[in-house]
Amino acid sequence: MPAHMISKATDGMNLYVHPRIAEYSASKGGGSRHLLVNSGTERIVIKIKCSNNDLYRVSPVYSFLNPGRALRLYIVRDPGPAKVDKLIVIYMSSACKNPREAFATSSEDVIGAGDGVTSTSNGSGERRKKVLIALVAHDLSHRMIVASLLTK
Repeated sequence: MPAHMISKATDGMNLYVHPRIAEYSASKGGGSRHLLVNSGTERIVIKIKCSNNDLYRVSPVYSFLNPGRALRLYIVRDPGPAKVDKLIVIYMSSACKNPREAFATSSEDVIGAGDGVTSTSNGSGERRKKVLIALVAHDLSHRMIVASLLTK
């Protein structure tokens, strides 16, 4: 696994996320699949938050992920305006039996998280970590995007 895609943790919680950028046609919409792998030593609980729930559907929203196991995250975008949105994968270790219960103890808002892996502590002392997936919707061809990047 590429080192930049794994959270650098000493607490036994590491999450590999690939890819970290998803591209969609703004006018047609589309879908993407992302791989989440728990490369740590603890079972983690995951919650997904999106900056634009009007255009995006995500499955699953809540889940457990045991050490060494993988999970497919599915994202579907409806047609709409071209823009960049973000999806935050929030994760932490938890002894809860239901993944929703693990996140019910705090009303912490994480949509403003940075573009890397960050961590916070909620009111109950649990360490929450976050990983960003950039959601890019445009109607430019890939050649136009590459050409614009090369001319800068």
